[in-house]
Amino acid sequence: MTVRDVIKTAGERTIASVRGRFFDARHRKEAMGAVQTIERHTGQRLTKAMRRNADDYAVSVFGSTRFAPWFYVYAMISGRFQEGWIPDNYFGRIVIPAVNGGLRFVPDYKTFSNIVLRTEALPDIAYYIEGVFYDRTMAAIDARHIRDLLPAGQNDVFVKQDDSGRGSGVQRISCDALNAEFCRGIGNCVIQSPIEQHAFFDEIITGSVATLRITTVREPDGSFRHRAAYLRLGRSDTAWIQADNTVQAAVINDDGDLDAIGYTQDWRCYTAHPDTGVPFENKRIPKFTNAVTTCVELHAKRPQFAIIGWDVAIDRDEKIKIIEWNADHPGIKFSEATTGPCFRGLGWENIRTAGLETP
Repeated sequence: MTVRDVIKTAGERTIASVRGRFFDARHRKEAMGAVQTIERHTGQRLTKAMRRNADDYAVSVFGSTRFAPWFYVYAMISGRFQEGWIPDNYFGRIVIPAVNGGLRFVPDYKTFSNIVLRTEALPDIAYYIEGVFYDRTMAAIDARHIRDLLPAGQNDVFVKQDDSGRGSGVQRISCDALNAEFCRGIGNCVIQSPIEQHAFFDEIITGSVATLRITTVREPDGSFRHRAAYLRLGRSDTAWIQADNTVQAAVINDDGDLDAIGYTQDWRCYTAHPDTGVPFENKRIPKFTNAVTTCVELHAKRPQFAIIGWDVAIDRDEKIKIIEWNADHPGIKFSEATTGPCFRGLGWENIRTAGLETP
């Protein structure tokens, strides 16, 4: 190795270290904000024992107290510290680049999803790519024909920009307004048919389509299974699910039963939806096992991904719809806090010591 190579390698390591510290600092701020909210909203306190256990475990297993703050949150939500949890910043900064690699960015490109997944569960009806409209088969079409691709009686579509997520980059418009000029202002995008959610979800809140986040993993033996799931519900002022303005309730078993407690994005807890007053207890999601089966089967045919987070809707006719899929930090912190540890036995805690740490 030349002197130039040594200097370059040292520089890259320094940059990676700085980026990692900024990443961890951002997560610490978010986690400690959650701790404060939980304490203020519930009266529960982060005990000295919880903190000591979290700090010790973060150092002994993950190598640094930088990974402890999410353990504080998990412990407060679950009521006790448990070994086997994965800190969300360790997951995003170290695990995901190692286990999903460069492919983790593929789901960001929504115009590419049907090429990869090849499933009728996607509500895609058309695409706009580099100035041209295409149908699901990638045959070029005129924008005026998109209306013909919609179910009878529908006129609106959802337009979702490539490389967008968390509810951003989404617009709902009439087919009458859908043309090349409109799409040029967005860029490459998928055009999706609206979904009418199952009546079960309407009983909780209407106005936006509720989504299930189902997390599936590739097991060490090469099989695939779901490890966690939770329901995301909109608020009274949202027309679609937006990551920063939802109510979430964990799915606590394989039958699709909801936890009795739901949480807003800032970790305030409720026994009922805060806008409608409908309780979460004794609610079982219809066709939950079908949704899980769909996600597991789709994942099993794409074994290059070690973990995928699927955003799933169940429509009025009990059909499963894949709204989005995520392989680039499909957040685990809510599941870890409410139903975790969810990812034991996957060996993720050993990635750092295997020399695969990345910024």
